[in-house]
Amino acid sequence: TRGNPFFIIQFLKSVVQNKMILFSVKSRRWTWDIDTIDMQMISNGVAELLTTTFNRFPAKLMRTLKIVSCFGSQIEDSTIELMNLGQQVLSFDVQNELQLAVKEGILEKAGPIYQFTHDLIQQAIYELIPAGNRKLLHKTIGTSLLKSAADNQTIHILAVDQINLFCKDSIPNSEERSQFARANATAAKFAIAASRFEQGDFMIVDSFQSLRFFSLRLVISHSFFIARSYIDTGIKLLETGHWDSQYSLSLDVFEMSASVSYMRGDITKMSTCLDEILSHAKTFDDSLNASAMLAKLLASSSKHDEAMVNCLAILSNLGEDFPQQVDLTIILNKLSAIQPLLRDLTVERVKILPPMTDTTKLNTMKFLNMLCTYCDMAAPMMIPLVSCRMVELTLHHGFCD
Repeated sequence: TRGNPFFIIQFLKSVVQNKMILFSVKSRRWTWDIDTIDMQMISNGVAELLTTTFNRFPAKLMRTLKIVSCFGSQIEDSTIELMNLGQQVLSFDVQNELQLAVKEGILEKAGPIYQFTHDLIQQAIYELIPAGNRKLLHKTIGTSLLKSAADNQTIHILAVDQINLFCKDSIPNSEERSQFARANATAAKFAIAASRFEQGDFMIVDSFQSLRFFSLRLVISHSFFIARSYIDTGIKLLETGHWDSQYSLSLDVFEMSASVSYMRGDITKMSTCLDEILSHAKTFDDSLNASAMLAKLLASSSKHDEAMVNCLAILSNLGEDFPQQVDLTIILNKLSAIQPLLRDLTVERVKILPPMTDTTKLNTMKFLNMLCTYCDMAAPMMIPLVSCRMVELTLHHGFCD
């Protein structure tokens, strides 16, 4: 029984039910044959003991336990309620069955969470589901939760996790592939958003919180790891000619793949994704995010000259041209030209500037900001021209992040 109280109780029940321990009225004591008991435990073991116990449970209770086991060691009450409402997975009121499972010592409840009293119990119940039925059950649970998820990130991710267990060794039909690919893309966005939230928290850690600092780094890394798995599954589920039939979705998942690869330091994967996007993008605007990431990739490889050239080419397409050769005269002329704009500028006027809304100008500011960074390493003389242009755009079109 490995010292587990539940196993000990089940073992004693089994011994009594099989009449291997009896009360002798004549001797007025319990009697048993230890050799017979030992032989049963050696031949059957704990797993068989559990299976025998579960087979005596009512059908509804076993159906409930099998579904709960598909989620691992624990599940929230609200998730069960969602499955109960849809009646696609559970066609009966499950609350009575859950209470019975708690009474039997299979589950325990802590607040809103039901959890198995031991991992071996969860494993034994899960393995009672035939392999083929197990896949279909994961799919049924996942699609049912997906319908109820709406904007609930936790439920959506639970649904996608179930769907992906089905997809792992199964081949969905065309309609399911498209639905599941979109669901994985959404789950990846949720995971990336969670990592960005943690990064914001990460930035405010002070020097006396080194343990928290390290913990946050682990959380962020784990969030990107989870996002990576959803992205890879989403790409795997795309159709053969997905750049024609699923263009927007393809652009979305490959951009996320490149971004997550960059954050995880997987330069090879990032480069492959960017090549895929830039070779299939249908419009200039669709290629902008990939072009920005390409500039970052070049800069991270210390290719600041190439990163700067990349930004200048994009800015030229956005209507912003800069001289190839910059000297002091050009800089002084630019500074003289911008002085009238700054002459009457006050802090109060800056504070009331509206937010920038023009998409083209927002993209321009994004690449100007990147260019300013790369110029610092590759062409410092360009920085005054870039900075002046950013000031002009801000005063004429408003603030941007």
